[in-house]
Formats: sequence, C-alpha cells, structure tokens
Amino acid sequence: MKFSFSIPTKNLPQFFLEFITPLQPILFLFPLYVLFYFLVWQGIETAKWKRMIHQKNAEKEDLVRKNDELKIGIVSYTSAERIEALYRKTYQYLPISLGNRTVTIELPPVPTPPNKDSN
Repeated sequence: MKFSFSIPTKNLPQFFLEFITPLQPILFLFPLYVLFYFLVWQGIETAKWKRMIHQKNAEKEDLVRKNDELKIGIVSYTSAERIEALYRKTYQYLPISLGNRTVTIELPPVPTPPNKDSN
C-alpha cells in the first residue's frame, strides 16, 4: 500500500469541499453540543452541587446537635450530686442523717507573741 498526500493547486476549493464533506455533521452539531453543555449539563451539575451542599449542611446541623447533647450529658454526669447518687447506688450506702454526721474543724494555730528579750 502506498499512501500519498498531495494538495492539488488547481482545484483547491474542490479539494477543500471533499475534505470538509465528512466533517459537516460535526460542524452542524457543534453549536448544539455547546448549547447543550452550557444550558443543560451546567444546570445538572449545579443542581448536584447544591444538593450535596444541602446534605452536608444537614449533616453538620445533626453533628452540632449531637455535640451539644453530649456536652450536656458530660455536665450532668459529672455533677457532684450525680456522682454521690451513683456512689450510694453502687455501694448501697444509705443517706447520712444530720445526727450521724461527724464534722471535723481544724483551727489555725494560735500565733505566739514575739519575745522582747530576744533582741
């Protein structure tokens, strides 16, 4: 097989038409492709991105609400009353009545006056 490509100089418009003829459907459809891309495809992609943003915002709100609930849970479970109630329930201690309490008060030491003879 021998391939040769030569451009005839006399029939240049005819050669150009023969070269362009198979490409004519592409040339006629190109504006439709561009119109489809800018009007339809871009709208579809924009809708996809907006839906994804909406889903992520909803997920963020759920996570923020869950975080707030966990913070409230931490505060309620670490309060002194809750720890005391849990201790009494676990070790079955009864509440201490006022008469059975032992209160120890430690007083500060009495200061001794400085000696006048030590000078």
